[in-house]
Amino acid sequence: MRLTFMAGVATVVSLSGVALAPAALIAQPGGGVAPQCTIDQNNPKELALMSLKFQSARSAPTPDARKKALRDIVKELDTKPERFTKNPGGYNFTLVQALTMWGVEPGLADAPARSELGFITNPAEPYDIVVNMDVAYKAIVAAVPACDADIAGMRMNEVWLAATKAALDASNAGKLDSADYFAKRSMLMSATNPYPHYVMANTANARNNRAVAIMHWKHVIKYAADDTTYRELKNSSMYYAAMSQLEDAQAKTGAEQVTVAREAAEGFKALLAATPDNPDAPNLLLSWADALTAAKDTALIPTVYAPLLTQASATDIALATAGVIATRANKSDDALKLFQAATVKNPFNRDAQRNVAAAHYSKDEFTLMFAPTRKLVELDPNNFDGWMLFAYAAQGLAKAAQTAKKPIEVRAWTDSLVKYQTYAEALPVKVDVTSFDRRKETATLILGVEQVAAKDGQYSVTVEFLDLAGAVVATVTEAVGPIKKGETKSVTLKTNGTGILGYRYKALK
Repeated sequence: MRLTFMAGVATVVSLSGVALAPAALIAQPGGGVAPQCTIDQNNPKELALMSLKFQSARSAPTPDARKKALRDIVKELDTKPERFTKNPGGYNFTLVQALTMWGVEPGLADAPARSELGFITNPAEPYDIVVNMDVAYKAIVAAVPACDADIAGMRMNEVWLAATKAALDASNAGKLDSADYFAKRSMLMSATNPYPHYVMANTANARNNRAVAIMHWKHVIKYAADDTTYRELKNSSMYYAAMSQLEDAQAKTGAEQVTVAREAAEGFKALLAATPDNPDAPNLLLSWADALTAAKDTALIPTVYAPLLTQASATDIALATAGVIATRANKSDDALKLFQAATVKNPFNRDAQRNVAAAHYSKDEFTLMFAPTRKLVELDPNNFDGWMLFAYAAQGLAKAAQTAKKPIEVRAWTDSLVKYQTYAEALPVKVDVTSFDRRKETATLILGVEQVAAKDGQYSVTVEFLDLAGAVVATVTEAVGPIKKGETKSVTLKTNGTGILGYRYKALK
């Protein structure tokens, strides 16, 4: 059973750990703020007086007093604006400071009337605070190009944070229109920040607009770069982009399919390199191999699993999954090595033991099938296919003896074939393992129990959950039945316990 990320569902992202970029431009006497970025806030003299008004706004005892101080600042900037034409950097820097405070004023609309903010010209006209902050920031950079990097940092201020948080909250609540709206406002403030692009990707994905979603996930990956603040966001976006590209490729044909599939393959490869201990690594390996297959690059499939053979941290599940990939690629020798490595890591991995036996069968190594098959039926005694592996081994050995003209061995192996086939077909109840989910402190086994015998069956299923040494960590018993002939019922056995790597159940008779 493949475990996957919740594709198409936005990961809940918290902004609690995001630090606002400090205001890099702090006015100093004489107008110098930094050698490489200098904005004059003292010319004309009206700008110099603004610092006192900002202090009044910040220390205002009531909201009304704060609003009055801010209106006074904006009114001064809007009165005879020609006074500031010789210093566009200082003017727009002051305007941005005022709009930043207005932008987080509780209860204020996104685009209030200009008069509400203190403007005296065109008082009834709506004034979008975020849009005009963006205009003012661009004007500062145009006037003082050396301030480009500092302004980029300043854009991620309280107004940006509020818009970004609103976008994420709306996305996580499934409010797609609101999420888009706030994400676009966040992008106006900082177009190269990963958060709004992540929201836009998820809303596009929810609307089944795969191309737009992939575009925005790529933006997240690009803008997150190596910043550890965005590691979780970047890894999620790498997964979603690669999975969406794989799905896209599988729906295409020809050269278009090859191009998209190769991008997906590179995405899975990069994600595995970035998250080597990813608990979902087995499924990522499968998806990477699927992408290479869709890209007609099957010769590269060994590069997917080869590193696992020398990787000490490789889990038994990852190794077993890699063995499946090698099997699909017709690399039987590689598959056997990987399955065997999985059983060394965990001798109680039922699927790995079964696949070792099956791999030996595919190579006509029938004698070598017995050891893993014995281990398999110890763990899974009511599995029809497990007992039939003995029969297949005996059948192969009988044919080999016949070719070698050894009639005594032919009879002996034929008798074994009949014995195991008869035993498998005589099982009164068959069990199939639906899933085995093992976590750090829990384990869940789901079995499908099929009644084969003519009479109704009522069973007590007892499972021992095992650690790496084979010690029993926990024992769980669940009743299942009555079950009519030909009917299958599911039974779930769950337990708490650390270090659980496998299981075995007592034979049902």
